[in-house]
Amino acid sequence: MFMYLPFLLALLAVLGIALGWKSFSHAMWLATLIVTLWWFSLHATGALTLSF
Repeated sequence: MFMYLPFLLALLAVLGIALGWKSFSHAMWLATLIVTLWWFSLHATGALTLSF
């Protein structure tokens, strides 16, 4: 997985806001949210293999 993807999408959203591209910014923000929640669901459901 590419862990930089949410940050890249957020950067594109910020650039879209700065340039005044409202629909592009909303799409990038939504994509950032979806990718972040999807990766959280993958990582949060995995078992931890801790050995103390």
